[in-house]
Amino acid sequence: MASFFADSYALIEILKGNERYLPYMAGHLVTTEFNICEVAFAVCRDYPEKTRQVMARVRKMVALLPTTDEDYCEGAAMRRRTTGAGKKLSTIDCVGYAVSRRQKLLFLTGDREFEDIEDVEFVR
Repeated sequence: MASFFADSYALIEILKGNERYLPYMAGHLVTTEFNICEVAFAVCRDYPEKTRQVMARVRKMVALLPTTDEDYCEGAAMRRRTTGAGKKLSTIDCVGYAVSRRQKLLFLTGDREFEDIEDVEFVR
């Protein structure tokens, strides 16, 4: 099965047990430490007593990819372009998308802001 870049939205949906994401679990999921951080914030907020256990599970689900200064520049450019088009993408989302493009991977998300962007595997 193919590899996918799992953004924070996708990782949280997987943790919630969203069945639409099950087929992607058979493949290879990658992400960045920034996305892990976003997931950890959500888990700490909603399940503070289970944070360590849940985050250990998340880290077993994915391989981490490094980010580069080029990814930051590409992410910043994407954020400027999409803001002008009326979208509200976070910096972390834009950097993750840049990493996925550099790695030639589809960006797996259910974030509506990505619904019509190329090289996105949109799953709700």
